[in-house]
Amino acid sequence: MSEDDFDALSDLLDDVHELRGIPLLSDRAKALFFRAIQQFPWPLVEKAIQAHIQDPAEGKFRSPIQPAHVIGQIEQAMQQGGRPGADEAWAIALRGRDERETVVWTEEIAGALSEVRPVLQAGDDTGARMAFRQAYDRLVADARRARRPMRWMPSLGTDASRREVAITHAVNAGLLPAPAAAALLPPPMPEEGPTAAGLAQLAEVKRLLSTIGSPRDRLIDARMTANAEERARLQAAKQRTAAAVRSRE
Repeated sequence: MSEDDFDALSDLLDDVHELRGIPLLSDRAKALFFRAIQQFPWPLVEKAIQAHIQDPAEGKFRSPIQPAHVIGQIEQAMQQGGRPGADEAWAIALRGRDERETVVWTEEIAGALSEVRPVLQAGDDTGARMAFRQAYDRLVADARRARRPMRWMPSLGTDASRREVAITHAVNAGLLPAPAAAALLPPPMPEEGPTAAGLAQLAEVKRLLSTIGSPRDRLIDARMTANAEERARLQAAKQRTAAAVRSRE
């Protein structure tokens, strides 16, 4: 952990002690706690504390959490590790031989395959498998001694469709976080816009509509025309009547 992680650790310890209904640790005690487990990365420490309070044996006691509890949980997790066994790792590694395939594997699988690739290329599958198992077990043991958490990572193949299937499967299996996986996939295809012919046709339709007008506009125009015609007829009748009157004078 870095010094920036101290506040997060302090808050989490307060939460655990509050959950157990016991006094909070002093600042000096928290500093001692921090230094005792500082060699571990914060995500690993956070998971270890969570595992401690969920532990059926340890989680039921109303006692202060100790650095030894955290270290014990980390070491137990390291022993289990969640890493594939050597045979499962070999099956995953074999898929990585095909450059078209996208494979999600661990650092130890990738490292062991790199060591035995010359044997594979020579065509000795049996010898490669035996050498891979030895290399993989050694790399896993080294990682556990160094308390390195398991990390899944993708090896991208050339086939885009297979890549999408493999990455999606890894996300669903919880091997890769969704945000990181999204960056590995191509962006969605944009919707096709209108073609030049389509745009020209749309412009012509708009022009015709502008000349035709709406039904309401057409009704208003018809009424105005009828009114104008009626006014003209009445004006003509008035003029004829006036002319007849003058002729009789």
